[in-house]
Amino acid sequence: MKRFLCIALFLSLAVAPAAGETKAGMQKKLTKVQNEIAALDKQIKANEAKSSDAAAQLTLTRKKIAAGKELAAELTREIEATDKRIGEKKQDVSKAEDRYNMMLDAYELLIRKAYVNRDTKMWLTYIFSGKDFGQILRRYNYLHSVSEDMRTQARDIRGQKENLERQIQELDSLKAEEVALLQARSDELQILKKDEKNEKAMVDKLKRNRSTYEKQLAKKQKEAEALNKAIRDFVAKEAAKSKPGKKGATGKSSPKSQADIKLSNEFAANKGKLPWPVNGTVVWQYGQHNHPVYTNVKMPFNNGCNIATATNEPVKAVFAGTVKNVAMMPGYNQCVLVQHGDYYTFYCKLHDVRVNTGDKVKVGDILGSVDTISGETQLHFQLWHITDPQDPEKWLR
Repeated sequence: MKRFLCIALFLSLAVAPAAGETKAGMQKKLTKVQNEIAALDKQIKANEAKSSDAAAQLTLTRKKIAAGKELAAELTREIEATDKRIGEKKQDVSKAEDRYNMMLDAYELLIRKAYVNRDTKMWLTYIFSGKDFGQILRRYNYLHSVSEDMRTQARDIRGQKENLERQIQELDSLKAEEVALLQARSDELQILKKDEKNEKAMVDKLKRNRSTYEKQLAKKQKEAEALNKAIRDFVAKEAAKSKPGKKGATGKSSPKSQADIKLSNEFAANKGKLPWPVNGTVVWQYGQHNHPVYTNVKMPFNNGCNIATATNEPVKAVFAGTVKNVAMMPGYNQCVLVQHGDYYTFYCKLHDVRVNTGDKVKVGDILGSVDTISGETQLHFQLWHITDPQDPEKWLR
């Protein structure tokens, strides 16, 4: 029995940290999604009065709906996990209650026997009627041991009662947590219904005014093509500059070339680990995508990603490098181009720029802040390896 209890105790201690980590992980996901929804909601409300582009608002709303569904799913998983913990805690309470009642019954039996034999003279007679001193000592020790056992049993009962009360409090806490989670999920589902209704209204608006939005799309197409051409020409020019030249008498490359190689290798080693250039949510990913409503119409090819964020949100360098250019582009406002050896990062749609061409920057240095253009507050971010554009999300952590 003792061995079984020891094994059970060991297993409970071994499992507890893992359960704690799972709960912590779920809470982290919940917090992340909730923050994303709050940021999107803030931008949607801020842009409602300013944006003439219903497609942009639709993209934000659909992103929020997707995040809301993810939040509802996370809440459901948390409710299921909490419900499971409630079931396990109920078993713990039941076992603790059985243990407490068993100890109480045993203690009551001891008290009853002590009461029946409460005559001190009888105890003394029993002790001193021993045949010799050794037997008298043994009888005294026996009675003393019985008294000590009673005191120990009383302490154990008090401890077991405290344990039972603690288990009941934990159970009540879990039940309250589940009620709060159920309410949060109910609230989120109500918000989702409202957002889906808004989404339908936006889609209807876009369908009624297709010619207007096709003109906007054509303008965006020209702006995107102009930006992509400017970036491609720039990196091609820089790549041509960095081609290995003639070697010196020692046969070694110049120190600058060695530094560029080192920086390129360090940048490449950080794929998937680079910090995000701005706090926000990706609303337009890398590659070719169709229009959210006119599904047979292709959107401008995206050589980077668009990150929805708050107005004037600081934009930070994702890696150490050198600012190679600060340019103004139609539809993208100010852009900062940073070189990292054979890699380049581009930060567009900036309201203000805090660096100049030739400046050395470290990871996390502020390059400027995000502007609001046509009702959209988004950073357009690109990452290139020599003359090849990369999917930025694969490089960011």
